[in-house]
Amino acid sequence: MKKGTKVVIKTKYRIIYFTVLTLLVSGISCDFDPGLEPINSNIEGTITYSGEWPGTPAEVRLVAATSFPPSGLSDLIIGESIPINGSNYDYKFYLKPGAYNVLGVAWREQGSSWDILSICGLYFEGTDSLSPASVILPDESSTVRGIDIHVDRSNAKRITDSRITGMIKFTGAWPDSITEVRVISTTQFSLVPTVKLPSLLDISFSNSIPVESDSAEYVINAYPGTFVATGVLFFRANQTLSLTDILYSYTVGGLSLTQIVVQENQTINGPNFNINFK
Repeated sequence: MKKGTKVVIKTKYRIIYFTVLTLLVSGISCDFDPGLEPINSNIEGTITYSGEWPGTPAEVRLVAATSFPPSGLSDLIIGESIPINGSNYDYKFYLKPGAYNVLGVAWREQGSSWDILSICGLYFEGTDSLSPASVILPDESSTVRGIDIHVDRSNAKRITDSRITGMIKFTGAWPDSITEVRVISTTQFSLVPTVKLPSLLDISFSNSIPVESDSAEYVINAYPGTFVATGVLFFRANQTLSLTDILYSYTVGGLSLTQIVVQENQTINGPNFNINFK
């Protein structure tokens, strides 16, 4: 087994630590260590499906993360395999007590590997599809029910070696409240004639940009498609992603509505940004 990214796969009776370059394609065996004790705290709900997969799926799994946005594949907790086909599935996801800010479903196409873009369904509370809802497991005997997730298979992303890159320059005093900076690009967005916000599943995230930087390069792990907006987002502690964050990016020079067409296995130059903190 190759050494590299650490990904956790959880079941009730074991915690398996895979050490891989990414979670490798099927057909390659992995050694694993049996876990310490059973995990009894869990989340329950129903996954409903619609649409057709854009390729031939190898597997579909539950995923969770304590941080949002996840910084990479290593932040994801990969759960047990769930059915690929069918219209609905009642799941039970065993997780340690804690607050989970991402809970969803991810797919892997045959011949492909896992990626953050593998996520094809998320738990949202109400109609807000820009930020995932948090789920809290207070203690080891907790069960949280009614956490339902919808997966539109046709919106699942095919993982290719596609990138959007660019530069950011920062001037002025950084606000103290900013804890993290990412560049995003989305295939769904408009401000006029009406405001149309993307779903989180329409967004690709860049690497994390160090706070207090004078300049930085960004690299967005993208997928083939037409991206209609690219922006620099400034995350603050305990704050979810919203229209307010997008409008703030616009006021400091961090929003571009230039269309970018990304092909499979293509690296394309995105917009450069000059951020002016006023």
